[in-house]
Amino acid sequence: MLCALEKAMLCQLAFNKTDKVLDANVCSGLLAEYLLANTDCQVCGVSDRMEEIRQVRETLYGGDFAYGAIGDIPWQENTFDTVLLHPSEGGEEALREQLRECKRVLKPGGQLVLGLKSLPLVIRQLSHLLWDETEDRLPDTQTAQQMMESMGFEQITR
Repeated sequence: MLCALEKAMLCQLAFNKTDKVLDANVCSGLLAEYLLANTDCQVCGVSDRMEEIRQVRETLYGGDFAYGAIGDIPWQENTFDTVLLHPSEGGEEALREQLRECKRVLKPGGQLVLGLKSLPLVIRQLSHLLWDETEDRLPDTQTAQQMMESMGFEQITR
């Protein structure tokens, strides 16, 4: 069953039958499985966890799934019409690297759907009391949007 974040990401998509879609950070493969079952798109996935790739390859036969770091996607430039990115932990620099790589593999005019987990405002405001400031947590949506703008992404919506 898809999690709430994956469902929200799917709500943002517009597909054509000939689209090629990358699930960056394939995790359990549920998002890729949904796409393969419910669209005519060519679906690919990447993960830096070999066990996830093995599991997805065993259960899904219609896609192309590769082992590799999300910051070093093993496809050529301008390959995908859509990239779905739900980044792993690693802080701002890791997200910046992942966004840079997603932009590289996106075709001109392609769409990137970035799924960031969001904490309620009260918890974000108290985060300095709850977590060690040196932890590599992902940035908030405003910081991610600023990163994307600085990298040349256009038509950014939240």
